[in-house]
Amino acid sequence: MRLANILFLLAIGGLINLNSLAQAQTGNWKLQSVETAQPVAEVFQASPARVLVKAGSQWFQAVWCGEKLCLKPAKAPERLQAPAGDLPDGGVAVHPQPGIASVWYSQPTRRYDHGVLGDSVEGGGLSVKDSKGNFYNYQLPEDSVFEDITPRLADLDGDGRAEVITIKSFLDAGASLAIFGLRSGKLEQIASTPPIGTPNRWLNIAGIRDLNGDGLIDIATVVTPHIGGTLEIWSYKDAKLVMTAAKYGFSNHFIGSRSLDLSAVGDVTGDGKPDITIPGAARRQLRIMTLTGDRLEQSSSIDLPEKIDANIGLLPNPKSGLSAFVLGLANGALVAVIN
Repeated sequence: MRLANILFLLAIGGLINLNSLAQAQTGNWKLQSVETAQPVAEVFQASPARVLVKAGSQWFQAVWCGEKLCLKPAKAPERLQAPAGDLPDGGVAVHPQPGIASVWYSQPTRRYDHGVLGDSVEGGGLSVKDSKGNFYNYQLPEDSVFEDITPRLADLDGDGRAEVITIKSFLDAGASLAIFGLRSGKLEQIASTPPIGTPNRWLNIAGIRDLNGDGLIDIATVVTPHIGGTLEIWSYKDAKLVMTAAKYGFSNHFIGSRSLDLSAVGDVTGDGKPDITIPGAARRQLRIMTLTGDRLEQSSSIDLPEKIDANIGLLPNPKSGLSAFVLGLANGALVAVIN
């Protein structure tokens, strides 16, 4: 049994307090148990410096108490929902720059019965509103759906206008990464990766950032996160998606879950470059990965007492220079991993 497992069992039995334990980990990472009165239901990254936690039916904010984390009562986060009649439980992504201002999935359909996100309803179309108030729609053909909850917006080509990043699944070939944009007054697909090649095979997005400092926006995905996932890095270059790097052994989702953010991107190693923090294949480890050129390199691997079961929150401490990952585990516990 791993050291982290033994310590957690001792903590449950009252023989040891993880709040004051500096557990030996790879590098300087330490595991802290954060007390909650009810099991953790959700972790939500409200802003780059604000992490909210839902325990039972109550919301709390994770805050620094010295070099540890504690919780204080907070209001529920405000989240934009897709308009009535569009994707049920779908979200709306917004962007402050000119061009596409908001985007969501529309035209709900049951033509793909994979159900990897916990229901049988997927998006059959994409809807956007631009910064001038104009609406645009894109309808997928009958051979595909958007197997996702909320699209993502990022300026991939550096022109000051956002593109839409989606997960598009083919009924006979599985998921792909697909990019959409406004071109000549129309909402069009402008780039995509090849589909996985087999029906009922999915991918999940793990982060969107210039990960290696080359000036190109990278999109990190985990392909087949349920059956042995591969972390792939795709760069948007000359209106095409080009694979930069790939490494096996990751998972940022479990079947039926509506939580798609089991990863975090930010400089947690202090080298000035963003790192991808993401669970290993069994979701019992946090693996901190850095893209150096075209190589994915691991700087740390932190064992956990139970599987990660909720989105990962990243909370920096500007006073001390520390970083903390806020994790909800499958047994309802809340832990912080602090450097």
